[in-house]
Amino acid sequence: MGSLRTFIKDVRSAKTLADERLIITKESAKIRTKLKDDHLPLDKRRKNIHKLLYLYILGEKTHFAQVECINLIASDDFRDKRLGYLAAMLLLDENQEILTLLTNMMNNDLNHPNRYVVSLALNTLGSLMSPELARDLYPDVENILNHSMDTYLLKKALQCAAKLVSRDVALLEIFYPYVEKIIKSHQLYSHGVLLGVTKLCQSALLSKATYEYDDYPTILSSLTNIIPDLFSLLQDLSSTNFNPEFDVNGTCDPFLQVEILYTLRLMFEAAPQETERYLDKLNDMLTQIATNVDGSKNSAHAVLYECVRTIFSLQLDQSLKVLGVNILAKFLSGKDNNNKYVALNTLLRVVPLEPQAVKRHRKFISRCLFDVDVSIKMRSLELTFAILDDSNMKELIEELIEFLEVSSEDDKDLITYIVEHTIDLFEIREINDDEWKLNIIVRIMKLVGQYISVEKIGDVLIMINNAQNMQFKTETIKKILEITVGKSKESVSEFNIGWKLMSLWSIGEYAELVLGQSNITDVDLTDYLCKTNNIYADDIKLISYALTAALKLSSKIQTASCIEDLRQLINSHLTDTNLMLQAKSSQYSILFNQPAQRKHAILEAMPLFTKRTKSNSPGPEKIARPTKPVETNLLLDLLDDIPTASENSNAVPDLLNDTLAQERNTSQHSNDVALNVNTRPENAYKNIVEIPQEASMLYESPNLQAFSEVSSSVAGEAKLEVFIKGVQSISNLHILAAVAKTQRLTLGPLSSTSVGRGEVAKQHMQITGSGKLKLRIKVSFTANGQADAEQFDHKFDITI
Repeated sequence: MGSLRTFIKDVRSAKTLADERLIITKESAKIRTKLKDDHLPLDKRRKNIHKLLYLYILGEKTHFAQVECINLIASDDFRDKRLGYLAAMLLLDENQEILTLLTNMMNNDLNHPNRYVVSLALNTLGSLMSPELARDLYPDVENILNHSMDTYLLKKALQCAAKLVSRDVALLEIFYPYVEKIIKSHQLYSHGVLLGVTKLCQSALLSKATYEYDDYPTILSSLTNIIPDLFSLLQDLSSTNFNPEFDVNGTCDPFLQVEILYTLRLMFEAAPQETERYLDKLNDMLTQIATNVDGSKNSAHAVLYECVRTIFSLQLDQSLKVLGVNILAKFLSGKDNNNKYVALNTLLRVVPLEPQAVKRHRKFISRCLFDVDVSIKMRSLELTFAILDDSNMKELIEELIEFLEVSSEDDKDLITYIVEHTIDLFEIREINDDEWKLNIIVRIMKLVGQYISVEKIGDVLIMINNAQNMQFKTETIKKILEITVGKSKESVSEFNIGWKLMSLWSIGEYAELVLGQSNITDVDLTDYLCKTNNIYADDIKLISYALTAALKLSSKIQTASCIEDLRQLINSHLTDTNLMLQAKSSQYSILFNQPAQRKHAILEAMPLFTKRTKSNSPGPEKIARPTKPVETNLLLDLLDDIPTASENSNAVPDLLNDTLAQERNTSQHSNDVALNVNTRPENAYKNIVEIPQEASMLYESPNLQAFSEVSSSVAGEAKLEVFIKGVQSISNLHILAAVAKTQRLTLGPLSSTSVGRGEVAKQHMQITGSGKLKLRIKVSFTANGQADAEQFDHKFDITI
C-alpha cells in the first residue's frame, strides 16, 4: 500500500471520472481490510487514517472506520491521540450514538497532566458537544476553571463552558460565577481568555428565554457587574495601547472589540433597568470608536459595523443613529462588495427607524443598482423600494427604468422584482398624474414585457382601462399601436409576449380611439391580428386574446374585406385541438353574425375595474425576495392561509376571457344567442357530470372518491379537471388546492356544492409556472349533518 502522497497523486492524475472512482473504491477497500487487522503497526494504522481523512475531504463514505478513529484516542502515544481526536471531530457529529464511547476517554484526558492532551480533549468536547456529553463531562471543565492558572487551557475551557451552557441551559448556574471571577483577575488577562469570557457571558445572556429557574435575576445582576470592566477593556483597545501583538491593519485586536461590543449589546437588551446608568458611557464610547477607528481597512469595518448594530438595536441617541447611517453610507461608497452587501442589508432594517437619514444617501444606493454582483443589485432594489415615497417616486422610478434599459437575460429575477413592485406601488398609492404613470407602464412593457407574468399584465391592463384622463389614455393607446403595427421608429422584440398581449387587448378595447385620428388604419390592425394568428398558433394565450380582439374589432370597422378576414380568423379555430379555443371560436362565430346593434351592445368597452390589495403600504417588510425554490417537501404548509389562496384565485379579472359578461347583465332576453361563456348555473348540469375513462383516481375514503384528468399540458402551463364523486350524500362541498412555490394555481368554478350518492362534482384548475406537477387538495363538506374535511397529496408524472 502506497503513501498518502501517492494516493492523492493517483486520484488527481485520473483521466476520467470512472478511473477516479475505481482508484478510490480500491483504496477504500484496502483501508477497510487493513484496519480490521489487530496486529497492524501503529505507524501504518496512522497512515490509513490519513487516507481515510482524505476520503472524507473527497466526500466519500467513512463510517466503516469511525470506531478505529476512537481507538486511536485511547493510545498513550500523543501522535495517535492527536490524529484520533482530529478524525473524531471530522467524521462524527453530536447526534451519533457512537459518541458514548468517547465519554470515558475524554474524561481521562481532561484530567491528564499534559496540557496539550487536555487541550485536545477540550477542543473535541466543544466540537462534538451533545446534551449527554455536557451532563457527563461538565465537572471536568469546571475543575479546569477552578484550579488551572494556565491561560492556554483557560481560554479553551471558557469556550467549552459557553458551549456547555448552550447545550444544557441548566448548567448556567454552575458556570456563570466564572465570568466575574476571571475578568476581575487581571493576571489572567490575555486575548484568548477575554474572548472566552465574552463567549461565556453571551451564552448566559442568550439562554434567558429557556432558563427555567427563578434565580436568573441574580445571574443577570452578576453579569452586569462586569460592564465597567468591559468599558475599560474597550477603552484600552480603542486607544491602541493594549497588547499590540494582536494589531490588525492598524486596529488593535478587532476580534475582541467586536465580541465586547456584542456582549454589551446583549446586556443592555437583557437588563434595561440595571444598565440604564451606563447608557451615557456607552454613547460616549461608541462615538469615540466610530470617530477614531480608521475606516479604510476591513478590520476597522468589522468594529464599525458592530457599533452600528449596537446603536440601532438599543435605539440610542438620534445623533448616534445619524452617525450609524453615515458609517453605512461610507461602506456603500467603497469598492469592497462585502461591505456594500452588509451596508445595504443593515440599511433595510434601519429605514423604518431613520428614513430621512437613509434617503440622504440615495445616490450611493442607486449606484449599487449597476454593480456586477447580483446579490448587491438585489439588496439595492429592495432598499430603493423601501425608501420610495411620494417625494422621490418619479426620480427613483426613472433610475429603475434606466436599470431595465441595460438589463439582460441574466437579470430576469431582478426584472421581475422591479416590475411586480412597481405595479403594486401604482395600485397602492394614489397617483394623479395619469400621463406619467401610463408612460412608465408602456416603457416597462416595451423593455421587459417578456418577463412579466400574465397576472401582472392583467394589472397593467386594469391601470390603462381605469385611467381617468381620456386624452392621455388615447395618446397611450396610439403610441402602443403605432409601435405594434410598425408606424413608429421605435421597435419591440419579437419575443416580447407581454407587449403583444397588451397590444391585442388595446386593439379590441380601444381601436376606435385611434382609427381616423392617426396614420393607423383598420387594414393595419386586421393584418396584425391575422399575422399574430399565423405566427403564434402554438401560444394559446395569444390566440385567445387575438380571437377576442378580432371579435371586438369587427364591431368598430366598416371595411368589408377586413371584416371578412376577421371572420375567417375566428372560424379557423372551429376545429382547433384545444377545447378552450374551439369553444371560444364557436361562441364568437355566433356573436359575429348577430345584428350590428346587438353586437355593439355586447362588445362595448369594459367598465372600470377594482382590484383588492393585501397591504396599504409598500414597506420593506412586504417585499417578497425571489429565492430558489426549496427542493424538499414543496407542498408543506401551503394551505395554512386559506383566505389568501381564495384571493389569489380571483384577484385579477380576466379582461378578455370575460368579454361577454355584459351580455348576461343587459341582454338576458336574448334566448336565440348561445351565450354559455363563464356562466355557472349550479343545478344546470349537476347530475350530468361524468368521470372520463382516462381519469385516474387520486384519493378514496368512506365519504368520497377523487379523480383527475389532465386536459392539456404545455411548457409553463397545465390544465386539469378534478372530479369529486360522492360515496354518500354530501353538501357544502368546497375544494381548496395548493401547488409548489414555483407554480401558481387558478381555481375555476365548482360545478356543484352538493352531490348525492354516485353523483359527481367537477373543479377546473389551471397551473402555471415550472417544475414537477404536485398538488395538495383539501375537500371540506358536510356529511350526515356533521362538518368534515379531508386532505391528500398527489404527484403527477408531468413537468411543466
